[in-house]
Amino acid sequence: MRPNELGENILSIWNERVASIRKLYKHVRTVVLIKSDDLLEAAVFEFETILYRAENFRWQWNERTNLEGFDKDSKQHIFTWQPHGSQFTIIEVVPDDILAIRIKQPPQVDRDDILKAIKFDDSWIEIIK
Repeated sequence: MRPNELGENILSIWNERVASIRKLYKHVRTVVLIKSDDLLEAAVFEFETILYRAENFRWQWNERTNLEGFDKDSKQHIFTWQPHGSQFTIIEVVPDDILAIRIKQPPQVDRDDILKAIKFDDSWIEIIK
């Protein structure tokens, strides 16, 4: 199957899913959560979930054998489909007005203090093998 034909099929699946949920709900939003590697920082934003006109995009394979969709007018990379993982990614610009939080690293809890606080007893555990 040619890249553009496959891309049209992928967008068709996306649009069908969005259309079916829009039959039930007037407003359909996508929420994006961005987390740092240490999970101490997070940011969130949302936007209206939309349908995409297949004729507005061109598709090509990249060096990792993922299919990428580009806006024909702006030439901007908008979609990536990874066939080996069946993952479809829509690339969004992170807005300036995101909600961002940072969690203070909690102090390390001493294991012996916890065991003492719960009045741990070795009889709670039986080694069976």
